[in-house]
Amino acid sequence: MFRTAQDFATAYRQEGELTLACLKELTDESLSQAVSEQDRTLGEIAWHITATVGEFASRVVPDYKGLTYGTAQPATARELAQAYEQEFQSSLQAYEGHITDDNLADDVDFFGHPTAKNAFLFSFITHQVHHRGQMTVLMRQAELHVPPIYGPSRDSE
Repeated sequence: MFRTAQDFATAYRQEGELTLACLKELTDESLSQAVSEQDRTLGEIAWHITATVGEFASRVVPDYKGLTYGTAQPATARELAQAYEQEFQSSLQAYEGHITDDNLADDVDFFGHPTAKNAFLFSFITHQVHHRGQMTVLMRQAELHVPPIYGPSRDSE
């Protein structure tokens, strides 16, 4: 949970940049990588992360207009990374213009459950981290470079 607006912005900036670094390593061929036919592909997970940026932001910043779950997934890895980068930058700017230390405790709609904004934003970031972890496993299976996340990866040595 975040105590200040700056704490959230700092954490989001860091996690967003780490997610973008992973997305920039994807190839068109790797987007179909999956653990099994019953699981999301690497491309589907990457797009899920990207689309949820706008979904979460619209619950905190009432006039935010960004991607939604219904937005079609781009066809290429490059377009997917560009979509994430644009949505990340746009949402960060919107958050910085809307979130204050004084309104962090205000409730927002967490998909049908009133939740303090600071807890909601923490959930948003951990959601991204969770799916980024799934992505790195699929990236290994697809023999892609995995960038350093919270320390060096074997690819960064």
